[in-house]
Amino acid sequence: MQSSAGRVVELDALRGLAALAVVAFHYTTHYEAQVGHVQPLGVGFPVGNYGVHLFFLISGFVIFMTLQRTRTAMDFVVSRFSRLFPAYWAAMAVTAAVVYTIGLPGQRLPLRDLLLDLTMVQDLLGAEQLDGSYWTLEVELLFYAQMLAWFALGQLKRIRLIIAGWLALAVAYGLCTKLGLHFSYLAREVLILRHIPFFAIGILFYRLHATDGQDRRDVAMLGLCLLAIAVAYPPKYFLVAAVCTAIFALFVAGRLRWLRLAPLAWLGAISYALYLLHQSIGFVLIHWLEHHGVAPVLAVVLTVAVMFGLATALNRLVERPALQLIRTSWQARSRTALEPAASGADA
Repeated sequence: MQSSAGRVVELDALRGLAALAVVAFHYTTHYEAQVGHVQPLGVGFPVGNYGVHLFFLISGFVIFMTLQRTRTAMDFVVSRFSRLFPAYWAAMAVTAAVVYTIGLPGQRLPLRDLLLDLTMVQDLLGAEQLDGSYWTLEVELLFYAQMLAWFALGQLKRIRLIIAGWLALAVAYGLCTKLGLHFSYLAREVLILRHIPFFAIGILFYRLHATDGQDRRDVAMLGLCLLAIAVAYPPKYFLVAAVCTAIFALFVAGRLRWLRLAPLAWLGAISYALYLLHQSIGFVLIHWLEHHGVAPVLAVVLTVAVMFGLATALNRLVERPALQLIRTSWQARSRTALEPAASGADA
């Protein structure tokens, strides 16, 4: 199930396919709505917008798995920082270079907003995003923070109770929205109540994966997650959740081994970089190509090819080296810190 780096290959491939679905949505349906192709593209991919929900399931699975194997809270913080921020900051630099030189009207942010974007929680801080895709990164970061808090408190063994609380809050928020009642904006955003049931589904699938599906209580909790989504959110999200649940059920049952194919593994490897780079730069490139006589379909295809190249470069030149450097340095520092304590114990 895992690559030599300890990563679950099928999940990496699913992440890659989800990222590609989001790219397809942005370059067809979303670009048409926001900018407009010079001629009708003749094709759209609105369902690609929901690839982010598959991301959330994957994160629920992977983060719970990671915390089960984590020794200290700082180990987790360093692991997540090395995974997210170097590539994010590099992608921001590349995107800003494009946007502030040949970008479309409205893409350039004030300096304050650009600097706040470096935090990855710009929405909470009241700033606009340099790239429209960045909103999901804040959601992911807030989920990590919640899980880290439960880990530090030693409460992950009560994860079903935690999930029940999440679902209750999500339903309360959803019902308040439907009835026109006030619900705390800060609580909604910090607790990511519009998305938390999707993370919970991922966590429960990890538990089913780890126990070979023996604990029926986790199956029952999956049903509660789907029920909460049906009650709290617009109907389309229940369909999204059902499809994502079916995909993960196939994965846990071992029916998605075909995702280990080399091209899909490569797509999974560059998926984060692709997600970070594709929207703002892609819009600029599509617009430039179309206004230089390139047919819209060809402009989209060429832009996808360029984004694959940029994402591969970012992955190889920044993402992987920075991750390795930060984690190796942290491990060496941790070993050094433990040596005096060990010497004292021996004495």
